[in-house]
Amino acid sequence: MSDKTANRIKQIIEETGYVPNASAVQLMTQRSGLIAIVAADVDDYFSTEFFKGASSILEAESYTGVLFDTNSSVKREASLLDRISQQNFDGVIMQPISADNEVLQKHIKKNLPVVLVDRETTGGDYDMVVTDNEQAAKRAAQHYRDQGFANVVVISEPIANVSTRTARWRGVQAVYPDAQMIEIAHAGIIGAEQVQAIISQLPTDAPTVVFFFKERLMLEILPHMIRENVLTAQLQVTGFSDTKLARDLNPNVKLIQQNPFLMGASAAELLLRRLDKKAAKTQTEKIVIAATYE
Repeated sequence: MSDKTANRIKQIIEETGYVPNASAVQLMTQRSGLIAIVAADVDDYFSTEFFKGASSILEAESYTGVLFDTNSSVKREASLLDRISQQNFDGVIMQPISADNEVLQKHIKKNLPVVLVDRETTGGDYDMVVTDNEQAAKRAAQHYRDQGFANVVVISEPIANVSTRTARWRGVQAVYPDAQMIEIAHAGIIGAEQVQAIISQLPTDAPTVVFFFKERLMLEILPHMIRENVLTAQLQVTGFSDTKLARDLNPNVKLIQQNPFLMGASAAELLLRRLDKKAAKTQTEKIVIAATYE
């Protein structure tokens, strides 16, 4: 094409405001440039941060991340994955609720590249980016064992079939085999009466640490503990917390902190590599990003 013709085409585009038809481009390239990012609960800081991390990498490579929220519902997760598979997405980055790969495979279109974030599934068919949950929980528990704390009470949402929580529980039990577990259902705000019932279950006969597996639970219960002067040298709290809010409430608290932004960015890089190798059958990858405890 001559420079004269190219300049003429450019002039016509500018004069008419021509915009390429996305559907036509997709037919030609077999790519939509869209990546589905499925979060377990967008109310959680972790979910929004891993979305930001993934989007930052995708946008640098001219992809757009589209956010979906399963609201911690297996049924909603299945419905969203069905809809995603019916659309022209190039790949999926997801924080799964389902623990079984067979369940995911039932709802995800065959050959659609998928990277899991935060939670592992059985089967090992997908790339994943996770935290060293078991070791992180074990390090924190060992810190309190070394400080002379005899008891640990874990407060968590139900741990069954959720890889992050079961891994954390294994880590705590490696140090405290007789640790106590209080499970709280995922259902809105925790009321004052429920908090009082939880506090009443805490041991008072020996130094005890209350170990929160989820930041939301810590932020709802910790203010009550502070207000009622429950925290003493004999009763301390720790747990997984990705924001500084818990430390704002209690400056002396030690927290396990993940890096959800980096996890999302790493997942996006894995997915982009998978898209580049889409025609080739390559071994799945697992990236473990260590949490900090300070």
